[in-house]
Amino acid sequence: MSINIQLIQSSGAAVKDLGVPVAEHFYDYMFTHFPEVRKMFPGDMTEQRIRLFNSVILIATTIDNLEVLVPYLKELGISHIKYDTRPEHYPIVGKSLLNTLKHFLGAAWTQEMAESWIEAYNLASTVCIEAAYEAMAPSRFVPVTIDDVPPAV
Repeated sequence: MSINIQLIQSSGAAVKDLGVPVAEHFYDYMFTHFPEVRKMFPGDMTEQRIRLFNSVILIATTIDNLEVLVPYLKELGISHIKYDTRPEHYPIVGKSLLNTLKHFLGAAWTQEMAESWIEAYNLASTVCIEAAYEAMAPSRFVPVTIDDVPPAV
């Protein structure tokens, strides 16, 4: 199955019109079904909901423009290092996203749309994970030397 770009874009546009309640539902779903990740998020989720919503819309609207999308996803993956995001967290987000889209799109949520979103999400996750891995690669480690320590008095 390949990604049906038009389905991703049209469903993204439909969700965009619904606004931040989509992100509220996403987090409610995720924290209910995967409570172990709640500790990774702030108590006040207002800004986080907006960021998630904007990310989903950006991905949906630029799915056909890899020159914009890939650098964004790489930066997203790298920026999530500080939250201790690990590869095993990405399926949790994916399941929560797909269930949220299905909830809001209702009858418009078809098998083909589900398969396209799954493919798009897995691709996006892979880019994020690989960018984070590369950013934290042991080969980037520069050992501390005596030159890094002030001289003894």
